[in-house]
Amino acid sequence: MEELKSSYRKSVFLWVAMVGGIFIYLFLVELLKLEVHFLTKDSSSPEVMPIKYFLLSFTTLTLFLIWFVRRQILYGGAGKSFNNYPKRLLFCSLATNLLCETVAISGLTLFFLTGSPLSFYPFMLLSIALFAYFFPRYAQWKEWVGKVEAVEKPIFWSHPSLLQMPELDQGGAPAPGLLSGQMEGNHLRQAAQDGMHRSA
Repeated sequence: MEELKSSYRKSVFLWVAMVGGIFIYLFLVELLKLEVHFLTKDSSSPEVMPIKYFLLSFTTLTLFLIWFVRRQILYGGAGKSFNNYPKRLLFCSLATNLLCETVAISGLTLFFLTGSPLSFYPFMLLSIALFAYFFPRYAQWKEWVGKVEAVEKPIFWSHPSLLQMPELDQGGAPAPGLLSGQMEGNHLRQAAQDGMHRSA
């Protein structure tokens, strides 16, 4: 449990640091929006349009990519390389934060191409909304660990001797008494008793 809390604290620290990066991008946009005349191009210019469509498409794809990556890490084969659940959750949180950050970076790229702050603001707001939605919550971490442990760990343990196959006689048939409801060795005692009765 202590390791889970430690991983959670690290994930919150990374979340705060990466959200702070978005406001650094905002500071750069406000600082440079009047000083990048040599980069300023119309957003519908032939040089900008292909990159603009690519960034918009990539941002839309990122929304699905976040869901896919999280599912692969938490429930798929991508998370099996981690020895314990806290590390898997920490890696999942880091991967989610990076994908959320790429949305703001796409907006910053578009700003440098067009020189218009309006190209950055929508991406910034979407990125912050994604960060808020995927903020790591300790209660959800504990709930996930409990569910995964219940699925991946065996329900009961039995000694290997209880799973041994019945002994076979030389003909390949089960030894007498093993499958007939008699205790093992009853057929030997019964034969001995029959011999005593015959001798009497």
